[in-house]
Amino acid sequence: MAKTRLKKITIKSFRALKDVEVSFGTDITVLCGKNGTAKSSILGIAAQIFSFDRDYTSDKRLSFKTIMDESFKSQFSDHFRVSPKFDVTGSMDVGIQVYDAYTSSNATGELTITTRHSSSGKTPRAVFRNNSTAEEGANKDRNFTHPVIFLSLKRLYPIANREKYLEKTFPYFDLPDNRKAFVNLTNELLAKQVNNLTGTIGTVTSAVSHGDNYDCHSVSSGEDNVGQIIVALLSFRKLKEEYGDDYKGGMLLIDEADAGLFPAAQKKLIDILDRECRDLKLQVIMTSHSTTLIEKIHEEGLKPHNRSRFKTVYLTDTFGSIAIRDDWDWPRIYSDINIQPIAVKGIKAPKVNVYFEDKEGLDFFNTLMFRNPVKRLLNIFCDVSLGCSNYIQLIKHGRVPEFRDHSIVCLDADAKAQSKGLKSIVILPAHLPPDQLIFEFLYNKPPSDPIWKNSIGYTRPVFLNDGSDVTRELSITGSSLDLVAELKMYTGSRKPRELFKAFYKKNNFQNFLKEKKKFNPWKQWVEENPNEREKFSSSFVARLKHILKNVYGMNEGELTVLK
Repeated sequence: MAKTRLKKITIKSFRALKDVEVSFGTDITVLCGKNGTAKSSILGIAAQIFSFDRDYTSDKRLSFKTIMDESFKSQFSDHFRVSPKFDVTGSMDVGIQVYDAYTSSNATGELTITTRHSSSGKTPRAVFRNNSTAEEGANKDRNFTHPVIFLSLKRLYPIANREKYLEKTFPYFDLPDNRKAFVNLTNELLAKQVNNLTGTIGTVTSAVSHGDNYDCHSVSSGEDNVGQIIVALLSFRKLKEEYGDDYKGGMLLIDEADAGLFPAAQKKLIDILDRECRDLKLQVIMTSHSTTLIEKIHEEGLKPHNRSRFKTVYLTDTFGSIAIRDDWDWPRIYSDINIQPIAVKGIKAPKVNVYFEDKEGLDFFNTLMFRNPVKRLLNIFCDVSLGCSNYIQLIKHGRVPEFRDHSIVCLDADAKAQSKGLKSIVILPAHLPPDQLIFEFLYNKPPSDPIWKNSIGYTRPVFLNDGSDVTRELSITGSSLDLVAELKMYTGSRKPRELFKAFYKKNNFQNFLKEKKKFNPWKQWVEENPNEREKFSSSFVARLKHILKNVYGMNEGELTVLK
């Protein structure tokens, strides 16, 4: 199912913006920068180019409503306060590029300001011109068709100061599944365990989840903000169900998305939006000053599979006129938004100890983190291997600070259940201990696979000969291997772990591990499993940052050494 999406805005002139080009991610874009860099102006422009009252390809009237019975459209007055002095005819010259899913084409248009004369005087208004999707002879001065929800700063109006604040029942939440969806999203985002939902109307129309010991009148501004974001997401879910096959996605715009949210909730918000963008074909554009939220999106955009999905648009007036810096890395963004020099590359950082169960785990780790700059901050213990249960005892029961707080312990995949909840432990990827994982990986490589054409002649027959004790003891036959299944059926007296360790330590195999590039079995496994590598790297770096920040007192600027 294709979705309509905003691709680019070219602003020749509008208020403080001159000759600025803004490109957007297909899923999540953050507009960020210091105050006064026109982030909200760009957000308002994005809202102004869409309407959702008619499908012009079928000339069908559209009357869909949000959960709060509101239109999927943002009015000019919702995001701009007009300046009679500066917002005059011709003061806005903006070019628009979108992918229009209704016509399955790349489309263009222009946004400008004209002045409407009435009995009450002159009123500036934004007008969309030259819509390229309009058929010959049809009205070209109309918006693109697309549902939009704009969450402005009005949603943050303090509950205590709202003149009108009344409880309201919304039909959508009469269905238990819908109520459950709202409450579950709230709990996920805020790491809470509440079970109630109340809708409200008045100064702001909203809904909020709360516990049994308080109600909608005593929720925090963060809870109220979360409620409005979730209402927007569920409104698109409702639209998708009602619109059926004609649904082309939607656009969610959030001004100051981090407002009222603690850092972990800001990160979780991005995870949830990521998931909902995929499911509901949404494009989310937000503004933020939060380094936590900005860094999260920036890091997501660096991942190979996310490069077109996530976009960080950094706006700065540091060097004069407002400019877009798409090419800035995180240290440069962090220093500019904090008005401080970029952290010096040679900054001194303490080395963090890293422990493994055995050499096999260390070999796997070294390949997963090959050329990763954080390795220079690690003190890797090659000759200390206490075993999974010993590490867990020291952390969980012995409460030894070295292992509980100051270090990272990398355990094999089969320790995942035992180590649950122990934050100092990072689990190596996949479903088997490293020696078993690499054995299964190589066993499933046919004789013609390029990996067997290495320089030392370590062919598949050589591998099978080295692993003959394993295959004989486990009664492994055939050309493919599911080692988890085989181990479940094994009833012999020998310990499988000892069999695989003996295989791994054989001289022939150790020489094979020294092969370069595509002939190296660990490098080949990592090459074929990039998502596993990325997931492990992210969890490892997160733990490292936690130690450097909370144990050694490094600040966010100093942590840029991790980049």
